[in-house]
Amino acid sequence: MDKIDPKSESWIRKNFRLFSPEVKQMAGRRLNVCAECPEFRQKINQCKKCGCIMPIKVFFTKAQCPIGKWGQEDI
Repeated sequence: MDKIDPKSESWIRKNFRLFSPEVKQMAGRRLNVCAECPEFRQKINQCKKCGCIMPIKVFFTKAQCPIGKWGQEDI
């Protein structure tokens, strides 16, 4: 992924310390999947299908991809 938009980056920097190492790893895996998806809008880091800002959504364990590329995880 090229670059994270400033609002997403600000949220991540502010809240990143709140997440466990397992959740951080999960988020990284999910975001890598999103970055390769044709439904991902690189410039604004948003999913075309669900409208979510993905650098934020990937941190939530109960979140899931609207087209089934990744799902909920019990961490």
